[in-house]
Amino acid sequence: MKLKLAFVFLLFFMFTLVINGQNSDNKWTFGLSLAVAKFTDFQGSVLGGAFVNQTPRLTISRYLFNNLTMVGSYATSALDTQKHTTLDGALRYDFGASYDNVVPYVLLGGSFVTAQQLTPTLNFGVGNTFWFSPSYGVNFQLMYKYSEERFQSQYSHFYPSIGLVYSFKPRNMNMRLWDRKH
Repeated sequence: MKLKLAFVFLLFFMFTLVINGQNSDNKWTFGLSLAVAKFTDFQGSVLGGAFVNQTPRLTISRYLFNNLTMVGSYATSALDTQKHTTLDGALRYDFGASYDNVVPYVLLGGSFVTAQQLTPTLNFGVGNTFWFSPSYGVNFQLMYKYSEERFQSQYSHFYPSIGLVYSFKPRNMNMRLWDRKH
């Protein structure tokens, strides 16, 4: 059931964002990642495992303004025995590197995690996207999901991911000085 829901979600965003994302005003990207929720050994003994495989992780993002990008992600433990689903939202700041082929960033956001019950988290993280072609890149990200102590069904944890990113508008890989945004 979760896999069917993830597939329907993927198809919905692929078709709706292609319609909206194919003009020069929109800077949409779509990502498909491998992700893991990493808990401490003690937390893992309580939850049923220190690693929760969160594959696939679907990410959609849109560049807003002033080096800020809005990001939304969905991941579920479709290939793991533990029940763990997360819906993430974040703002990324890319230090003015949006037009470069290597784009490091920091992020701040929040999540709703469903494991034993629905739990909100506050997320902090860093990442980098390496664009190897005008439309495709590889994204590495490390996020820390902070969960308050009062939520005993979910602990704070690290959340690393690696994935492939697709840009709906091809990027200029060899930008000239006069093409740069100043």
